[in-house]
Amino acid sequence: MPYEIIVMLEGEMYIAEDEARYVVQADDMLLLRAGRTHFGYAKSMGPVSFFWVHFHTNSESFLSLPSHASLSRPASVQQLFKQLLHVSGYGSEEADAALLLLLSELKRQLGGPQTARNATVDQICRWIDIHLHQPINVQKVAETFNFNKEYISKMVKREKGVGLKTYILNGRMDRARQLLLNTHQSVKEIAAACGFSDYKLFLRRFKQYEGVTPSQYRHRLFSTPLNN
Repeated sequence: MPYEIIVMLEGEMYIAEDEARYVVQADDMLLLRAGRTHFGYAKSMGPVSFFWVHFHTNSESFLSLPSHASLSRPASVQQLFKQLLHVSGYGSEEADAALLLLLSELKRQLGGPQTARNATVDQICRWIDIHLHQPINVQKVAETFNFNKEYISKMVKREKGVGLKTYILNGRMDRARQLLLNTHQSVKEIAAACGFSDYKLFLRRFKQYEGVTPSQYRHRLFSTPLNN
């Protein structure tokens, strides 16, 4: 029996693995392990949409992923799922490469032991993620958490690999991708929802990240089907 990963887009699912029971909500990841009994233990109320993939692996690195967790950057994972679906008809090598990228992104977001220092950084990053629709900057974050702005940026870079300014911009771009993929909001509305008061600046930043305009990005994989 293969392993299975589910990434929830909308609604709630109630899934059991042996004796463990999980409520899987939007932006959650569930890893169902091979050789265990899986079943739904309650009926979902309302619409449900999700990505899923079966796979085989012996990699201890990937098998160390948590069984159930909330994704810090759900749009990145959703994009990789779309790419996996897009290449699945081209051959096993392309599909395997896309799956490896997906598993690596999940490992990046969810792997690693928790320490006091990265717990503080995680708290900072969660606050940023919640306030991305506001015009926050490094100074605002530093004041909120009572840190010097140079120190807090270095602390974030030590744990996340990028400085605070870049982390904020990465988060805004990730939020933009998520809204472009999963809503019918206009590009201007999405720019505002991602904390950009300057629409033209949003367009420039997005093209720097993706190499295409937001409208082109939205329509690039528009025909990819979802489970629902």
